[in-house]
Parts: sequence; structure tokens; C-alpha cells
Amino acid sequence: MLKIGELSKLAQVSVKTLRYYDELGLFRPEWVDRYTGYRYYTLQQLPRLHRILTLKELGFPLVQIERLL
Repeated sequence: MLKIGELSKLAQVSVKTLRYYDELGLFRPEWVDRYTGYRYYTLQQLPRLHRILTLKELGFPLVQIERLL
């Protein structure tokens, strides 16, 4: 499992963006530690994140991206 900072570096997206996507329900962590609040992701989640980022680059708003996925 990857911590949010590790995923951020791997996917070249900010931690702030990942937190925002979680808040919207667009890209949720695989697991959140209930004591620390740390978010953990898996490598299997990367394709979804890449789809979100690609659609965002193409100009789709996040609301529409959520419907497409």
C-alpha cells in the first residue's frame, strides 16, 4: 500500500488534489487508518487516477468525470 505522499509523487499529482478527489468521492483511498487518518492507496488504483487526470486535461469538469467513470 502507498501513502498519499508516495502516490502523489508516483502519479505526479499534488496531495491536495488527491485529498480533494477523496472529498468529492471521485478517487477514494483503498484504506484510511481510523486512528491517524492516513490515506492508503494501491497500485491497482492508478489506472482510475490516470483516467481522471486525462479527462481533466481534456477539459471535462469533475462532475462530468464522476458520471463517466
